[in-house]
Amino acid sequence: MPDIRTDSGQTLDDTRVAGVVLAAGMATRMGGSKVVREVGGRPMVRRVVEACLSSRLSNTLVVLGHDAVNVEASLRGLSVRVLMNHRYRQGLSTSVKTALGIIGPECRAALFLHADQPFVTAALIDRILEAFSVSRRPIVRPLVEGRPGNPVLFAAELFPELREETGDRGGRDVIRRHIEDVALVKVDDPLLCLDIDSPEDYERVRRL
Repeated sequence: MPDIRTDSGQTLDDTRVAGVVLAAGMATRMGGSKVVREVGGRPMVRRVVEACLSSRLSNTLVVLGHDAVNVEASLRGLSVRVLMNHRYRQGLSTSVKTALGIIGPECRAALFLHADQPFVTAALIDRILEAFSVSRRPIVRPLVEGRPGNPVLFAAELFPELREETGDRGGRDVIRRHIEDVALVKVDDPLLCLDIDSPEDYERVRRL
């Protein structure tokens, strides 16, 4: 897997990439909905979506499920397309399929972001897009402290495989099958890829 360090001044190819914010989960470890909880005065999911809208993504989709009314309300005023995943209880793969069902053939890839990563930035998103353009690899993801993280970009050629995923795995099996085709973007600040999974995580983040 090549490590990609991109030049922020390099021009991107004319590549259309859709951003997909996954915000349908039940957050059982948090004891209820978490993506509407505020970090720095804004709901987590709104922070992620705003990063997408400030990036070079061609468009942004948000997949809802659990607590959909409140999650959608937290996005009021933002130019995004909201999708409802009625099968969200069956796991992350159903949200991925919901998004892929409406992504058009003009898109060459999709970047999947988790709504509980409130510190993701437009700059990080653009670095991933640039790495996709430069490396021509079908999967691009961050490398944080020696470990691969989220968000993850999948080229359109892998969409059929993503549609075959089941349960709560998302694209994990697809990545495993194509491990030699993954480009890794080195990220120096682990906060950018931090996901909030528990009340303890949330309290630590609030103190930052």
